[in-house]
Amino acid sequence: MELIDEVTLVAKHVHRWRLRDRSHTLPAGRIVLTVIDDEIQWWQFKCRSKGDMHYITGTEWSCFVRPRIGARLTLYAQEACENFHRMKVIMGRN
Repeated sequence: MELIDEVTLVAKHVHRWRLRDRSHTLPAGRIVLTVIDDEIQWWQFKCRSKGDMHYITGTEWSCFVRPRIGARLTLYAQEACENFHRMKVIMGRN
């Protein structure tokens, strides 16, 4: 799996995650990013690009981030035979 980006989620990420696509696989413009996590739960996030930066935003994103503040999130590019991206979430210690 090719790495897109990773982040430790903080409160400001509830509104958006500004990321740089290290894999150069995310399309330009506005897309719906379909993602599956380690727990086999599906998510669909609004994603848009501006230059070489991408922004993940929206209600679904906010609902995803709120209970995961402090977690380490890694986003991977989709594999050739898949129509979704994968992410790994490692919860922080409380």
